[in-house]
Amino acid sequence: MDYEACQTSYEPMTKPDPNLIQAQDQFILEWGRMSNSWGVNRTMAQIHALLFICAEPLDVNEIMRRLQISRGNASMNLRELMDWGIVRRFRRPGDRKDTYTSESDPFLMFVRVVKERKRRELDPTADAIKEVITMLDRSQPTEDIEVLKTRLTGLLEIFGLIDIVYRQAFAADTSFDDLKAQLQAKTAQ
Repeated sequence: MDYEACQTSYEPMTKPDPNLIQAQDQFILEWGRMSNSWGVNRTMAQIHALLFICAEPLDVNEIMRRLQISRGNASMNLRELMDWGIVRRFRRPGDRKDTYTSESDPFLMFVRVVKERKRRELDPTADAIKEVITMLDRSQPTEDIEVLKTRLTGLLEIFGLIDIVYRQAFAADTSFDDLKAQLQAKTAQ
């Protein structure tokens, strides 16, 4: 990997600490591996990990060099990360290159990911289940139809519980701030 990617462009290049580089590489690889288990593109997660651990924003070329990926792959995944709300694009004053930075607060990042996953995955699935139940309501009742309706209604109840928990924990930033404060108080004990 090209290790210049986490160096600020405003300071002279110094040889990075090999332990730092090894720790960064390990985190980037693990973040990519973990995200793949969640159905998130590995490269997207590795770009996010790189931006998360770097103190300074990076441009596309720096991301490409550090992760050894193509421009198209970097651009596509950066757009997706911006759609998720966990990466921002901006330009430094006087520079023509876009640079990218990640949300640095892990709690806020987590909230944004949860909100986006709910919007993209859970909500459409609940809507699809409701549509299937509506289709079944138009059919003559049979044992098979009643079994399917009962099971799908049970799933909708679970989705409803998830929605209630989501709204209580994540709908308002203040409620999540309260949870965060409780967690910090508990770990301080």
